[in-house]
Amino acid sequence: MRRHRRLIRTVGLAAVLAFTVVACNPAVDWSEGGEERRFWCDPTDTEVNDGHGGGHVGHHFPYTEEKGPLSWQDCALNAYFIEKGAAYAELFPTKGVAEANGWNWIAPWISGQGTHHVNPAGIPATFDPNTPTMLMFDGNHSSAPLTGMVWAVNQPPGSHPPAGFPGDNDHWHSHQSLCYDGDGFIIGDSITDEECASRGGVNVDTSGIWLVHVWLPEYSGWQATDIFNKTHPDI
Repeated sequence: MRRHRRLIRTVGLAAVLAFTVVACNPAVDWSEGGEERRFWCDPTDTEVNDGHGGGHVGHHFPYTEEKGPLSWQDCALNAYFIEKGAAYAELFPTKGVAEANGWNWIAPWISGQGTHHVNPAGIPATFDPNTPTMLMFDGNHSSAPLTGMVWAVNQPPGSHPPAGFPGDNDHWHSHQSLCYDGDGFIIGDSITDEECASRGGVNVDTSGIWLVHVWLPEYSGWQATDIFNKTHPDI
């Protein structure tokens, strides 16, 4: 409930209205075993600090508790925001459609994740659960399909991640620095200034840009073991 209260303070009226619309209908059962409860409210992947893992370079906020079942209130709010975000993201079903509508391609296809395309509005300074900041596509070609979303906030370097989504399952990550080429495309992650320069780029401190991956509720027949899972097995 601590995170839920912080969310209400962060997004204000939007969260209050969402809770009223989604969670306060007495005919809807969001409790464990309820018909409306989404699978991601009970993740089977409960790993701590899983924003990036394996060979990916990233900084994880020091979360100390494993993920777990969400309360019925947090489950309802997550369903509202994630499904609203997915409906918006699905207006851009392919990489080509997204780019034609102003989404800026900033990172190439990465195994387990896909590409990263930034919303034309850029990365906000505060968390807005209603609209994803980035979209991910399964390939570098224009017909590559949408796989998932990213929420991101741009805060001062070294800051803590936002409270984020209701509950404690969204484990955010940042990248200490990213190497950008002259077109704003990422060509290196946490490499030295010398290595970045040798690739024709410039290192930028991105330690205050916090991100969390949110998968589409279903892609390629796979239901995420955790909607905030670090990778997708079919990408």
